[in-house]
Amino acid sequence: MTTATNHAGRRIVYLDEPTYITAGFLARLAALGPVKVHYDRPTPAETTHRLAEADIVIVEWTALTRAILQEARHLRHIATVLSATDQVDLSAAREFGITVSHCPGYSVAAVADHIMACSGALRRRLLPAHAAGSSGIQHSYVPYLGREPRGLVLGLLGTGRIGRAVAAIAAQHGVRVIGTNRSGTRVPGVDIVPLAELVRHSDILSVQVPATPTNRHLLSADFIDELRPGAVVVSVSRHAVIDTEALLRRHRTGTLGGVALDDAPIELVPALAAVANTLLTPGTAWYTERARQENLHEVLGNVRSHLTGGRRNVVT
Repeated sequence: MTTATNHAGRRIVYLDEPTYITAGFLARLAALGPVKVHYDRPTPAETTHRLAEADIVIVEWTALTRAILQEARHLRHIATVLSATDQVDLSAAREFGITVSHCPGYSVAAVADHIMACSGALRRRLLPAHAAGSSGIQHSYVPYLGREPRGLVLGLLGTGRIGRAVAAIAAQHGVRVIGTNRSGTRVPGVDIVPLAELVRHSDILSVQVPATPTNRHLLSADFIDELRPGAVVVSVSRHAVIDTEALLRRHRTGTLGGVALDDAPIELVPALAAVANTLLTPGTAWYTERARQENLHEVLGNVRSHLTGGRRNVVT
């Protein structure tokens, strides 16, 4: 636990085990008020204790439930380190007069890069080809026939910041980009289509939508059954967005070109990993040197904004 003393501002608590933190970030944060950083993941009881004296909390891992927020008498702002806010009961925060900010911009380029890298690995069947090469097989071609991006159709399930960044990269490689969003909002360089049409026409389906209650199993079993033969599926969303059991069943038939998930249900990981041309990553789509630095910059900006009466990246 690290404490920096400066009594000019509000009490700031970094609640739980920072993935990445620097002395420079802590110094700039301490200029805004007394800072206490905790390097573990607290129990609910310990979380309640840590929030008892906090005016501002920075949170990365811990679920902030209604019961916990109700006891946080002094808490006025929650700054999540993530782009997601599903670890915070937003309704309770709103009820208790606590604003919540998130970090929507720091990892856009990194996640788009991850999506395109996964797409390329799956399209070129690099995983099974690597297994073959590692076992001593040489000059074997037929099982590892790949597909170049030119002329393919990329479908974006979600056309926010990440989707648009993916579209911009794909366009440089001669890929036609289609997409779907709930509002039907027009997006430059993207043909907006209904979800049913998206899944039927995508050679590469890229999933990047938040895990909200309305998005649960947005990519349903029915839509998964409609995916065209040879389609590659890449998701950087929480696994709740996809009916992963249905995706596994379809993938096992051998009719998909490959599946890459950055968040898979733990109970399905062994079964998914056993299917050829499956790429599972442990939530690292965002994790680059640049994104780590920009994440700290975004968190700091959100806290500063709150202290000056602003609403930078505030969701409630």
